Amino acid sequence: MKRVFVFAILSVLLLAPGPAGAQAGGDYRLRDETSRLAVAVLGQICLMNLGDVNAVITAAAPGGEFGFVEAPADVAEAFLKDRSGYVRVLRRPGFGAITLVVGQDGICSVWSEFADVTALQRHLMAMIEHGGLKGGGQLLALDSRDSDGVRINDYYLMPTGWYARQLGKRFNDDGTPPLALVTTIAPPGRNPMEGVLSVSRPLQH
Repeated sequence: MKRVFVFAILSVLLLAPGPAGAQAGGDYRLRDETSRLAVAVLGQICLMNLGDVNAVITAAAPGGEFGFVEAPADVAEAFLKDRSGYVRVLRRPGFGAITLVVGQDGICSVWSEFADVTALQRHLMAMIEHGGLKGGGQLLALDSRDSDGVRINDYYLMPTGWYARQLGKRFNDDGTPPLALVTTIAPPGRNPMEGVLSVSRPLQH
């Protein structure tokens, strides 16, 4: 399932035209700060509420802590394709756009208008290792590769402690099965969204 989802992400990234703003812009500081914000959204919204779509949407409610707004219908359709789910967009002065895509299939993704490979990895490690999950996880790097200039990193996030217990309540198990986490980063100016962070654990039906 993970490989299929990565292929779908790549299809969107490689086929989408790059906007003038992305082509012209984004020095390293902009991409670093937008990467940091994308990781914060992944942690505080996707990871903390994984397995509970309603909780994810509530955490990203318009007027909430982050300031997300509903995505226009055509934008939501473009991100979801044939999936069922929700799309919210976050814009802050000085940052690129952050788009949250949460599906009823258990996949939660954060799309970042600007991103940087090194910055994204640094913020991701810091978030997991320094309390973002309340000490409840370890990040295991599985694979790192390039596909037509797009950098893909596969990880397993290994839930432990408090975080595993919270997941266990949602998935009715011990909460320790690894979570598939993928980051996909395109070169600056190539696509409307440079970075995608995706975490999933398929919902049991």
